[in-house]
Amino acid sequence: MNRYELTYIIDAALEETARKELIEKISGLIVANGGEVEKVDETWGKRRLAYAINYKTEGYYVLMY
Repeated sequence: MNRYELTYIIDAALEETARKELIEKISGLIVANGGEVEKVDETWGKRRLAYAINYKTEGYYVLMY
């Protein structure tokens, strides 16, 4: 099976519980479509964006294998 990486950015204004639910939802979508989530890496955490996206200057980075 091929291995892929997915990096996505979540709105930094979300509370921790909402952020965890969103990460679980995305993991569930991958599993529901036949994929396998090996690891979810949240060590990047909240960082300043290089440029504003929808007028937001910070985001929470998540890396998924």
